[in-house]
Amino acid sequence: MNRIFEHFHLSLIEGQQDLFKAPLSREQWLREAFGETFSFHHYGKQFHWVPRGDSGNPIVGTVERKKTRTQHKGPEEGAAEFEGEEWQGSIVIIDPQHRPDGQKLAFERDPNVGAAAAVLDSLVAHLNSQRNQYTIHVKSLFDADTFRTFASRHGQIVRYVTFDFVVPNMFFGTSTSIDAGLRRIGEDTKAQGVKVTLESATGVDTASENVESALQYAEAGNASVTARAMNGDKYSSTSRRKTVKMHSILNFAKDSKEHVKQWLNQALGREADDSVGDADSAGDGPDRG
Repeated sequence: MNRIFEHFHLSLIEGQQDLFKAPLSREQWLREAFGETFSFHHYGKQFHWVPRGDSGNPIVGTVERKKTRTQHKGPEEGAAEFEGEEWQGSIVIIDPQHRPDGQKLAFERDPNVGAAAAVLDSLVAHLNSQRNQYTIHVKSLFDADTFRTFASRHGQIVRYVTFDFVVPNMFFGTSTSIDAGLRRIGEDTKAQGVKVTLESATGVDTASENVESALQYAEAGNASVTARAMNGDKYSSTSRRKTVKMHSILNFAKDSKEHVKQWLNQALGREADDSVGDADSAGDGPDRG
């Protein structure tokens, strides 16, 4: 049985501090937030986060929901139909540590649970409404070459390109002019997000230094990217989400700790089999609307 994991980047923005509680690091805060069972709602349906203990360094849990579906009894009972309840779940793996590719989350794709990005948005919205100190912002991880291919297909000219940035409020890694500029805006306005659209009736040059710099910054999980070509074709980085296909099933009860660690790292795209696939293709193609 193959499992496909979609990849996301978590940005934790400092917010209100609890005066009666010692401040936590981002890693500590994530471990505490995801270390207990809680319920949240997604499109009016109740979902549950269930952490899995003793999983090692990454945080591991299951997002699950109860579903009712028509089932059949055995032949001796005439194959009679009845409504039965069952639980459907997706494994979620979170690396809360700072690494070159950031604080990363892998969400198992399962249509019986729901679209990974949408369910994750609802889960994060719940946590943000319940906890102080940090606010989580989620961006899909994507390969910038998917945008470059789109732009090349249209002669490096598009009607517009939009970068939806998360405003950083901590220093990690090498600072860029974009990083520094967004930080200044955040400090001055308290904004947690900045959306920049480059638009021209005669076309925006996607091969320009500014677009390429913003694209590289976005690829690290700091922004989402949308664009529209002169002929109406569209691009969306969220529909070009990085994925990893796992060809084995993880058994926490029987597998060794080393095997569990390797499996989790591979699902996060940090081992050899880090194939990249499309989350979907709905965001590309002619504008039919």
